[in-house]
Amino acid sequence: MYRSSYLHAIHKEKYEQSDAYEELPESPEFGGLAQAQGLENLQELSQQFSNYINRARVLEQRNAIFRKQLETFQRMDELAGLEEAFAAQIDLNHQRVRDLSTNRSKLEREKKDAQRMLDEYCNK
Repeated sequence: MYRSSYLHAIHKEKYEQSDAYEELPESPEFGGLAQAQGLENLQELSQQFSNYINRARVLEQRNAIFRKQLETFQRMDELAGLEEAFAAQIDLNHQRVRDLSTNRSKLEREKKDAQRMLDEYCNK
């Protein structure tokens, strides 16, 4: 906060100084000095504005990068939620496979028993 108020005071003094030169009479000696001071102030303001624009561009680029990172993290959270849902579905499918395997074994035993009984009946 101190730095910004200090800079504000400096800029205010320079602005007031530039006005003081403009109020001087238009003699060749003061006119050239006022123009030189005004040109110097304009160049300084131009440089400050250029620095401001460059800083704004850098901040916009950083903002774009941060937005992309945020989107990536949000997708990762969504994927983590999907991963949990898929894991639950996979567990359910594993349980169904075990149940179906049990039923298949049971039906194969019944088939063998029925085949044996049929063979015994036919051989009598």
